[in-house]
Amino acid sequence: MKARLFGVGMAGAVLACTGASAQEGGPPKWSVGGIGLYSTSPFALEDGEFNAFPYIAYRGDRFFIEGTELGFHLLKPAEDADAGFSLDVIGSARMLPGSSRNKVTADLGLRASLSGSFGTLSATGLHDATDTSSGMELKAGYSYTFTSDKLFVTPSVGVSWQNEDLTNYLWGTTAEQQAKMIEKDRDVILPVFQPNTKALNFEAGVTAVYQLSDSVNMIAFSNATFLDKDISISPAIDKRYMLTFGLGVAYNF
Repeated sequence: MKARLFGVGMAGAVLACTGASAQEGGPPKWSVGGIGLYSTSPFALEDGEFNAFPYIAYRGDRFFIEGTELGFHLLKPAEDADAGFSLDVIGSARMLPGSSRNKVTADLGLRASLSGSFGTLSATGLHDATDTSSGMELKAGYSYTFTSDKLFVTPSVGVSWQNEDLTNYLWGTTAEQQAKMIEKDRDVILPVFQPNTKALNFEAGVTAVYQLSDSVNMIAFSNATFLDKDISISPAIDKRYMLTFGLGVAYNF
């Protein structure tokens, strides 16, 4: 379930945004599609997971839904400007990495973006809205789209700073979580550990979108997250990276 939700949050948003940009005469309001997603885990003894699922997205004048993220445009870029600035209030689901711990929470925050011929720069601040971890995350990213007829290729890079509360929540294991693993007779029993440190993680990815028709797009994407060395000291983690690969199709209307 967690991997499926993660895929909706990432791939759903990518399909919706690129589907919108690929259409002439203004972006469509709705997108529906399907996604196949394979993701690895940094935790020891956990295998990679493959999931296939549907998704739906909506883009209104102010309100939008993209996968597991919803938001409201406080500021929208001017249509005739060379560079456009936007500011959004967003809410999104957050899932624990790996497959041994079952937990889904929600974040609230702000995202600012500046787009133009140079690409897109973004900065995001998120805080746990459920009071589960009291965690906070600050993210910055850059992407640039290369176009060729019906093909759109977008490489991206990013960095994410997580405070100690969020780092412990995402990458640590509590005694209660371990007890539930034992009770449910899980194949993997993670050791109890708390990093008790802030973390700085890096990301890199690439997305390729091919426009099959005016309304239908196919997409292939990959993403890599490189973990802070202070996270990888956990005895439960044996890889300092997570990888995600996906294929999808979207119908925009």
